[in-house]
Amino acid sequence: MTNTSKPDFIAKINDLRKSNKNSWYTWTGTVNHKIIQIKGFKTWLQIFRIDGLQVNTVMDCSVKEFNKSLDKV
Repeated sequence: MTNTSKPDFIAKINDLRKSNKNSWYTWTGTVNHKIIQIKGFKTWLQIFRIDGLQVNTVMDCSVKEFNKSLDKV
């Protein structure tokens, strides 16, 4: 698995979110040498795990808040 930088990760997840406007999306990869797992719908991250630990997120938040959540990596 290729290691991704935080800015590239945030851009990838936003591109994925935008290209799946009304459907679920998933992503698994390595960011800053941490394993990240995501399952989301719009700006809701139902699953957001960093090295196997679930990160708390808010449903239907603004894109700004969504990006703040992603920045926790």
